[in-house]
Amino acid sequence: MRKTEIPPKGYKVFNISQPHVKSLGPGFYKKEEGNQLVLGFYVKKENCNGYDSAHGGMLMALADFALCTSAMRSSDSPVTTVSFHSEFIQPAPLGSLLEIRARLTKKGKSLGFSEGDIKVRNEVILNFGGAVKIL
Repeated sequence: MRKTEIPPKGYKVFNISQPHVKSLGPGFYKKEEGNQLVLGFYVKKENCNGYDSAHGGMLMALADFALCTSAMRSSDSPVTTVSFHSEFIQPAPLGSLLEIRARLTKKGKSLGFSEGDIKVRNEVILNFGGAVKIL
């Protein structure tokens, strides 16, 4: 078994139903204080750009997934992205563990607003936020 297939300390294997996100995994999760969900993914060679760091599109796909997850009522309640923005801060090297957190900041009847970040070793590599439609 490769390192990228073993859950990091404190994490459990995350059963991902979205095929485009599942292909980036395996994924892992843990719950922090306040029931904050943290998603974990290792940067694999197939996730990298030509500089052996995580491709920006891969990072945005994970961020968008976390954004939507934060606004879901339950694991089977559908949502879809309305708007998404991100800021790239620094690269995520091959082999590093990405820790993705998204926090719901406001929720109405049909829209949810969230913000979050992706970190490597407690350093922010990407900030993101956006709105999702609750279906």
